[in-house]
Amino acid sequence: MYAMKPILEPDVLDLLNNGRFDGEMEGYILSDGADLFGWSLFRIDGDVTTMLDILPPNEMFMDGLIRASVAYGEARGATKFTFNKDNEHFMKYKRIFFDEEGDVISNDKLFTPCEGE
Repeated sequence: MYAMKPILEPDVLDLLNNGRFDGEMEGYILSDGADLFGWSLFRIDGDVTTMLDILPPNEMFMDGLIRASVAYGEARGATKFTFNKDNEHFMKYKRIFFDEEGDVISNDKLFTPCEGE
């Protein structure tokens, strides 16, 4: 059974980060039983959730990981989010869903239904 859950163990965050990003960060993992098959890493800084890295097994899971990460930040006071521009998965997602938006996007754009919905 698939599960998506926050990463609570600092050593798991360190392993997935592999020294690429400085400072505190949060994350989500995707697993099937004991098998890890995807993750996201993000940072909450004031009112912005910064998506740092993602390893999605496919685009369906990528959307779920991004939404879960931004919702986690929102629950802790973040009202906006942004993407690491060096990550091709994030840039593709932004082109598809937020092409007209700037670098920092209101959480409402992610969680508010499209007009006509």
